[in-house]
Amino acid sequence: MSAPTTVRFATDDEIARWDELIEQNPDGGIMTGARAMGEIKRYDRLEPRFLVVEGAETVYALAHEGTVWLGRYWYVPLGPTCADLEGMVRAMREFGRRQAGLLAIKVEPHLLRSPELIARMEGAGAVRSRDMQLLTHTVVLDLTRGDELIMDFQKKLRSSIRGAENKGYRVERIEAHDATEHDFERFYELLKTINGGEGVAAMREYAYYRLFWGEFAKTRNGRFYFGYDDDSGQAQAAIFVTLAGRTAVYKDGGSRPTRHIAGGAALLLWRAMQDAAADGKSAFDLCGTPRPDQLDDETHWYHGVGQFKKKFGPVVSYLPSFDIVLRGVRHRLWEQAVRRIEWRLKPGTDALR
Repeated sequence: MSAPTTVRFATDDEIARWDELIEQNPDGGIMTGARAMGEIKRYDRLEPRFLVVEGAETVYALAHEGTVWLGRYWYVPLGPTCADLEGMVRAMREFGRRQAGLLAIKVEPHLLRSPELIARMEGAGAVRSRDMQLLTHTVVLDLTRGDELIMDFQKKLRSSIRGAENKGYRVERIEAHDATEHDFERFYELLKTINGGEGVAAMREYAYYRLFWGEFAKTRNGRFYFGYDDDSGQAQAAIFVTLAGRTAVYKDGGSRPTRHIAGGAALLLWRAMQDAAADGKSAFDLCGTPRPDQLDDETHWYHGVGQFKKKFGPVVSYLPSFDIVLRGVRHRLWEQAVRRIEWRLKPGTDALR
């Protein structure tokens, strides 16, 4: 009989090797569990908690701790991921109850959504919550297919990529740790030019992006691509890709609405996929779309982006968020009464909004 699943805090040595260790996770690790994210989320007043779930499988899971009036909570984005969901929920509950003032732990195992898995989580006592992550619904591409992967793209997209190559669209690759402040600034300017000059949906201030790119630069897990469609020296498009774990993620992208050569943005992504595959990554996540049933809804705030990304492959959905409630009375009081008041008086970004 196998030993029961347990949870503990990571050691200092494990934290120092964190990005190496998450590659050993059952899902191979992804951006949301990277060490850099622990530092980035301090910007939103969340403190990192590095957890190790040990059972039939060992999972290295990054939790973000937030403080509210009635206590504290943890949020584990896209994790912990393992086959023994019941054991994981039980172990997280037992460990969480030993943490003073912790109201609940929000988890979202990075497993493809199915009624059976949702039923297992609920059967283990986890309470289904709303979808928290943009990456819950997304397009994920299999990099192990090598250059044959392009044959999975829509035909028009393949033609667009090859047309951009043939017409001389130039791609500049910059490792994040080699990027300058000027590179950060010009990328941010491209973010602001899309969507009629309004920028990307839910766009944040430069300081946040500067921190995000900088932290992934420190761990050498980020890469910029700038694309040029003329000789002006001004980039027409740019993307930023994270490389933590075995899944590369297309995190940010922007472009000027005017272009001399079509297909540049798609070409940047294809080059990034080829490079990630050469680095040994197994998957490439396009970082979010509308839900499959909302993909063609023209009123959806992410409609245009979703239409572009679905040209690369089908949209898949992962498990939603679940709350492991630790202190029921206080948690219900906060959810039903205190939460609305607190958010009005203490505005800002928070994992439970």
